[in-house]
Amino acid sequence: MEQKGKKNWWFLVINGLIAILFGIFLLFFDTDLIRVLLIYIGIGGAAIGVILLLAAIRNIKKDKHAGMLLFESILTVIIGLVFLLFPTFSMKFILVIIGVWAVVLGVVQLALLINIKEKFPSKNILLFNGILTMVLGVMLFFDPVTTAGFLLKILGVFAILFGILMIYFGFMLKTLKIAIEGEAHPAEIKE
Repeated sequence: MEQKGKKNWWFLVINGLIAILFGIFLLFFDTDLIRVLLIYIGIGGAAIGVILLLAAIRNIKKDKHAGMLLFESILTVIIGLVFLLFPTFSMKFILVIIGVWAVVLGVVQLALLINIKEKFPSKNILLFNGILTMVLGVMLFFDPVTTAGFLLKILGVFAILFGILMIYFGFMLKTLKIAIEGEAHPAEIKE
């Protein structure tokens, strides 16, 4: 297994390059691109809703149960049309929902921290994580677009740094493989 890992050093390098490209993409990701993506998601959602609606109508004609399928199709078409026609509202709404969820998650983490009776070595980490989650949730709630853009930039920087580290470790693994192979060859020659 160890030898196999040394042979596949290039896998780390390729994943590092992908992480760097993803990080660069996130650094240049802006709200206009998000709106375009939401429009495409809306088109896809509406199309899937129409297909589900046709399947529900087919089931109704064959006297099969179609109530839930009909409900899903109508809801999917409505959500797709909202994303298609109102991408800015959709983006803000989704980010606000994520913000509310983050605040609730932060409160739950703090409640867990308060209710831990025994000595817990990572209480400070849980406290920091709970407070940070709540702060990010409140920021998303009051200014969703700017906060999301800021978080994407931070994620982009981390992805680039992670990619650089993966490439570094990949080449270190390659160097280690070459050094081990270099030591193995003289022994083979002596035989």
